[in-house]
Amino acid sequence: MAKDKKKAVIVAAAVFIVGILVGIFAVNGYQAVEKKKEAKKEEEAEANYVAEECVTLGEYKGIDISLVPTDEDIQIEVDSLLEEHTEYEQKKGIAEEYDTVYAEFEGYVDGKKQESTCGRENITIGSGDWLPGFEEAFIGVKTGTKIKFSVDVPEGVYGDPELDGHTIDFKAKLLYICGDPIVPEYNDEFIEAISKYKSVKEYNAYLSEKLEKENVEDKLEFAWTQVLDNSKVNKYPKPLMKAARKEVLKGYYDLAEIQGYTRDEVFQSVGCEDEQDFKDTQLEELAQDTVKEGLVAEAIANKEGLRYTEQEYEDFVKEEYEFNTDSYDTKKAYEKENRDYLQRTVLMDVVKKWLGENSNFVVSEEKGA
Repeated sequence: MAKDKKKAVIVAAAVFIVGILVGIFAVNGYQAVEKKKEAKKEEEAEANYVAEECVTLGEYKGIDISLVPTDEDIQIEVDSLLEEHTEYEQKKGIAEEYDTVYAEFEGYVDGKKQESTCGRENITIGSGDWLPGFEEAFIGVKTGTKIKFSVDVPEGVYGDPELDGHTIDFKAKLLYICGDPIVPEYNDEFIEAISKYKSVKEYNAYLSEKLEKENVEDKLEFAWTQVLDNSKVNKYPKPLMKAARKEVLKGYYDLAEIQGYTRDEVFQSVGCEDEQDFKDTQLEELAQDTVKEGLVAEAIANKEGLRYTEQEYEDFVKEEYEFNTDSYDTKKAYEKENRDYLQRTVLMDVVKKWLGENSNFVVSEEKGA
C-alpha cells in the first residue's frame, strides 16, 4: 500500500512537471510566433518607406563644385611618378613567397607570341596582382634562371578573344630579387630626365592642367559626391539593407568568377582574411553606402519631379546584360534578378545629369571660370 502511494506521488509530480514544461513551451512558442509577426509587420512597413523621411537632404541645387586640383591631388600624382621610377637594390638568391622579383617574360598561345603578355616587371609573389599561378611560378627559382610555365586565362580578363579562355605558355627569366628601394629625388634634374619638362614648376603645372581636365570630364561624379556628403541618413530600411548586402557580395562573387580567383582570394585583395572577415568588417558600411545613394537619388527625384524614361531603362538593361551574358541565359532573366539595382542606377544617372545642369562648376581662372 505504501508503495502504491509513493508511486502515485511520483506520477503526480511527473505530470505536474510535464504540465509546467508544456506551459513554458507554449508560452515561448506563442512569444516566438508573435515576434515573427511583429518582425514581418515591421519589414512590410519599412518596405513602404518614404525616401524623404529616411534621409535629410543637404544643399544640392545651385551648389559650387570646385574642379581645381588641390595640392594633395598633385602630391598623389608625384608620389605615383616616384614609385614608377623607383629602383631596387639587386639581390641574388632564391625567390620566396612575398619577395618582389624583377623578371622578363614572354607569353605564347598555341605557339604564337602575344605581345600584350610580354614585358619586364617587378612581381610581388603572393600579391594576387597577376593571373593565378603566375607569381607562384617564381617561388624557389634562383636568380638568373630561365623557366617555363603555363597559366590558364579566365574569360573576360583581357577582353581579347585570342587570350581569354586560353592557356598562355610563358618563358621567363628571374633577373634579380628586389632589395631596399632607391627612391629618386623629386627635383628639376629628375623631371628633365624623365619628361619633356625642364623643372618641377613646369611639371606641376602640367599635372594641374591634366587633373583639371579629368575632373571636368568627371564633373557629374564630383557633384554627386558633394551632394552625398551634404546629406544625412536618418534610417536605413531593413529591406533595402538586406538587398544591398546581397548586391555588394554578388559584385565580389562576379569579380572572382571573371578573374578566375576564389572568393576568399578576392576578399583578401581588399585587406580581409576571408569572406567571413569581410562580412564582419566591411560589408555593413558598403551596404549602407549603397542604400544612402539610392535614398538620396530618390528623395531628389521626388522633390524635383525627375523620372527616367522606359527607353533609358531598356538601354541600360541591354548595356549591363552584355557584360553578364555568361551568367544569364536571357536579358529578361538578368533584368528580373537585378531589377532593384538597375532601377536605382538609372534613376541615379538621371539625378546626376540634373545636378550637372544645376550646379556651379568652378575651374581655374586661366580657363575662364
